[in-house]
Amino acid sequence: MKSRRNLPVQPRRDAWVEVNLDAIERNARAIRKAIPSHVELMAIVKADAYGHGAAMVLPTLEASGVSQVGVASMDEAMHLRQSGIKMPVLVIGVVPDWAVQYATDYDIQLTIFAPHHLESLRKAYMQDRIPFKVHIKVDTGMHRIGIAWEQAVDFIRQCQSLEYVQVEGIFSHMADSHDADLSRPQLERWAQLCSQINPLPRYVHISNSGHALCPGAFASKTQPCIPNNLARLGIALFGYGNHPQQTNAILQPAMSLKARIMHIQEVPPETGISYGHAFKTRPGVQSRIATVPLGYADGVPRILSGRISGILAGRRVPQVGKITMDQMMFDVTDVPDAMLGDAITLLGMEDERHPEQAIWLDDWAKKANTIEYELMCALRVRLPKTYTR
Repeated sequence: MKSRRNLPVQPRRDAWVEVNLDAIERNARAIRKAIPSHVELMAIVKADAYGHGAAMVLPTLEASGVSQVGVASMDEAMHLRQSGIKMPVLVIGVVPDWAVQYATDYDIQLTIFAPHHLESLRKAYMQDRIPFKVHIKVDTGMHRIGIAWEQAVDFIRQCQSLEYVQVEGIFSHMADSHDADLSRPQLERWAQLCSQINPLPRYVHISNSGHALCPGAFASKTQPCIPNNLARLGIALFGYGNHPQQTNAILQPAMSLKARIMHIQEVPPETGISYGHAFKTRPGVQSRIATVPLGYADGVPRILSGRISGILAGRRVPQVGKITMDQMMFDVTDVPDAMLGDAITLLGMEDERHPEQAIWLDDWAKKANTIEYELMCALRVRLPKTYTR
């Protein structure tokens, strides 16, 4: 059987994630333009930048207006430092007591919100007398982590008085930035809290991607009541999160998913494909079924079996049969010249001249009844990544 390889990129296997750094740069610059210049941008790159590769994308983000970094855990922060990232790094999750000492060793900022956090910082401070840079997390209604907003004033004042704590910021998180009824009480509590802190720390922040791009997210001459001078941008930087309430920052997804055909077989009409034969080929048609080395172990949910398609030679080809752990099949009957080595685009654009053909994660998310975040993170597990400009 004939074969070809029609792409110059040769990753370690014949299925890979492709990250478009141009798209990330455009997104960051569009966001920078949409948000007031006095507001700094923090790139949230937890889960390896949602599967895009944190250490690889941060130089592009820094050159495009991002000045700070947020991660979920101490090991993520240390990895960035070991990769040469110099920007301020904040761990926005809880750091275990035994790991706080790494914060001063690697110049990493910590999130704190409880008295026992202060005790662990005090004990660590006694070793080298270096104060810890912290942001204090306030729970204004998310009810995940953080000190209750009613108790936050006293705690913040206490932290500001301690020699071993350097309070860089206070922050909170929106439960649903697209729901005005849910957001309103949180923003009111936030404003009330900040009005009682004097002096305020250098950074006060409550905006995630969804909130930061909505009108009125930041203090202005007409709306001075929202203390908010740092925007925490996560999924928006990678092209998702467009919403009717947001400003005109048009975002472009940066992640593509591709796999090469490794086998093609001629299958008779009405023949079952994959486990359980849940799919049968068309009546009266000799079908061509192509197999690619990509499956649910790579992050493509099995629930999407038979519900997604790929792009091959400018045409949509349906995925057929159950998605298996390491492989899946496509019906390429309508692409008669399909050959071994041809790349099927499962996510992304095959041809930039035809963006209307593109397939993006929001389509998968709707079909799987989940969110783009979950799918992005799943694709990072074992797929190699290539970077394009």
